[in-house]
Amino acid sequence: MPKYNKKIQVLLTDDQFRDLVEIAEQHKKKLGVMVREAIEEYHLKEAKQRRISKAVDRLLALPEVPAPENYQEWETEYQKGKYY
Repeated sequence: MPKYNKKIQVLLTDDQFRDLVEIAEQHKKKLGVMVREAIEEYHLKEAKQRRISKAVDRLLALPEVPAPENYQEWETEYQKGKYY
């Protein structure tokens, strides 16, 4: 579970607050959870998808590496050089 350590202040009208409290009660959620979910869905979801897409593009752009002909020999050599 993420640790929330940043705080913001949002001012709402009485009607907005009352409606939000009602919705939170219907969903059995706290107000803070509702606000975080709304922010994530409405504003941050697209940015997260762009970061993932860029990471996938970078992975797909990596050069091909041939597989070793004999994996056991390769692993033995790899293990020898791993700790030097």
